[in-house]
Amino acid sequence: MRVDVQPLSRDDSLALVQRHHMGRIGIGLHDLIRVELTPYAYADDWIYVRAKIDEDFEVISRHPWAAFEVDEIDSIYDWRSVEVTGAIEILSSDPNAEHRFEYEQAVRILRGAVPALLTADDPRPEHVHVLRIHVDTVLGRSSRSVDGVAPPVPS
Repeated sequence: MRVDVQPLSRDDSLALVQRHHMGRIGIGLHDLIRVELTPYAYADDWIYVRAKIDEDFEVISRHPWAAFEVDEIDSIYDWRSVEVTGAIEILSSDPNAEHRFEYEQAVRILRGAVPALLTADDPRPEHVHVLRIHVDTVLGRSSRSVDGVAPPVPS
């Protein structure tokens, strides 16, 4: 069996990101990179997530860069993967915060994926920080087994 790995276009990559609501965020913290599986929502070149970042708040403020990855996996050789890197912002619900409007918009967008987000029925109430990652760079790849029958890329 041979495997063919090809780049995905930016449009195809972002379509894949938009189709899903679970991905991995990677944030550099001191000398470590923390990767966490998290629900997310994508809209208008921003990926919205929420997290529990109490001890990491200051580090993110000083080094506001993150990576985000989403995969579609059909088999070990038949998959599509997208990695996004960009600036990360911590949004605040404080009425005097610089990004107050963006916070409210982010909560509305995230509730499309997790309707109970930041309500009394929230399944992860400890995750109180709302973050957004700007889609600066996009690297999408697709792999398929050439000699086998690979499923088509969903549209």
